[in-house]
Amino acid sequence: MASVYISPSLQDWNVGYGMYGTEEQRMNQVADIVQYELGRHGITTWRNSPDMSLQQAVAESNRLEPDVHVALHSNASANGEARGAEIYVHRFGGEAERLARDIYGYVSDLTPTEDLGVKEGYTTFNGQGMYELRRTASPAALLEVAFHDNPEDAQFIIDQISELGRGVARGILDYFDIDYIEDTPENMAMLMYQYNGVPLA
Repeated sequence: MASVYISPSLQDWNVGYGMYGTEEQRMNQVADIVQYELGRHGITTWRNSPDMSLQQAVAESNRLEPDVHVALHSNASANGEARGAEIYVHRFGGEAERLARDIYGYVSDLTPTEDLGVKEGYTTFNGQGMYELRRTASPAALLEVAFHDNPEDAQFIIDQISELGRGVARGILDYFDIDYIEDTPENMAMLMYQYNGVPLA
């Protein structure tokens, strides 16, 4: 049985524009949908918890040995003007890149602007790379869904929580060659109401 470690942001201090709240809060909402969608397709999931440090989350993932590790983040820029999704792997050429490209295709289809692509993370942070990608043993991808310090992107994330989670899940399902099964209209309506504020019919 396929297995995934879901790692939403632990950055409770990273506050977005307007009513966005924190990156940790919003990415846990996205993770709720990812976990729900993967679970109903028979995929085993584990997940970090907000009280963990990043080091603890990585250590737990390595102990559990999932097939893949997916980190969920929202981005920020120097001036609040940048927009779009991007996804990182430590280096190109392996299963992590394939996973990242599968996820990116779905998320990029949702975003209202041109996106920033699939990238290698090993050159970031003065050549140290991203800790979560560098130290996680399973194939790992780190998604930045959009920029939470940009007014339009922040609102996009708020309005598209369930769609973003479903897109990430569908990318993971593609990676495992598992066909997506449409949910019941009732469940989809409930999720839209819970996470996107869309009134129930």
